[in-house]
Amino acid sequence: MPRLYVDANASAPPHPEAVAAVQRALAEAWANPTSTHREGQRARHLLEEARRSLAGGLHVAPGELVFCASATEALHLLLEGLRPALGGLPVAVFPGEHSACLNPLRAWTQVRWLPEVPEGAALVAQMAANNETGICYDMPQLPGAVRIKDCAQAWGKVPVDLSDCDAAVFSGHKMGGPRGAALLWMRPGLPWEAVMEGPQERRRRGGTEDLPAILGLAAAAHHLPERLAKNAALAPLRDRFEAEVLSWDRGIEVIGGASPRLPNTSCLLFRGRNGEGLHAALDLAGFAVSTGSACHSGSVKPSHAITALGHSLEEARSVLRFSLLPDARADEVESLLAALKRTT
Repeated sequence: MPRLYVDANASAPPHPEAVAAVQRALAEAWANPTSTHREGQRARHLLEEARRSLAGGLHVAPGELVFCASATEALHLLLEGLRPALGGLPVAVFPGEHSACLNPLRAWTQVRWLPEVPEGAALVAQMAANNETGICYDMPQLPGAVRIKDCAQAWGKVPVDLSDCDAAVFSGHKMGGPRGAALLWMRPGLPWEAVMEGPQERRRRGGTEDLPAILGLAAAAHHLPERLAKNAALAPLRDRFEAEVLSWDRGIEVIGGASPRLPNTSCLLFRGRNGEGLHAALDLAGFAVSTGSACHSGSVKPSHAITALGHSLEEARSVLRFSLLPDARADEVESLLAALKRTT
């Protein structure tokens, strides 16, 4: 039986049209978009065409988008650029945020954990959806604060609304685009300073743009309505999977089961079992699942996203995440259930 990939939240296979766009760009649009000769200007035209297309899908102005190599880079650029103006003021963030957000905030002096809201908060950062638990979050409404939304995991799985935030980041390789392309959106007027100097991206992010990856991202984004519909249709399949697992009465818990979640994601806590051991057994059986964030792979430290929800360190070591691809089928989930029942 072929292997079954159940780790879409870590990375998803690129859409065929994204692959074709990357290949065409590598063969035909390899010139530097900053060059002033005809070849460079053709590359510039394709770059700006992709920017306009992506901006239209997000309902923002093209000039408000900055191309980055990853959502991690985008968050670092955003937070480091805001720190000179806001770094000494109170900020609010959920302790289960992705490390790409928490790490640059270490240099800020007054970080407070949501749901505590510090008086006069200058910034609030919130994931639209958690990559490990799949829990979806609303943006806290803090008048006067800069509101940052991490849409890396939500994009392509649930509708994304930017009306409640001032800046957002998006990842390409989780929604059918290639690795190497991501987006940073900033509302005009933010007290932001560039930290990677260079003429590219209107002097907001230095370094030659990865045009093949960007064109692949734009090609994948054309199919977001179809992807959203397919992901929405996964919710009943995910629910049946969880209902069957819970019926085994083996001390298993669905983390975030009572909260709004991504329709493709199931985060299960197997009390008394070691998550790494379960992960290895399922991998040998032909199923690619995850013990949490791919960014923490190989780490013996329990997931902070799980402990932030009130679970113990021991419980955090007993978690597996199952995240379905948009085309997942019922028979594939049945085979996963059979292997999981044998394993647990």
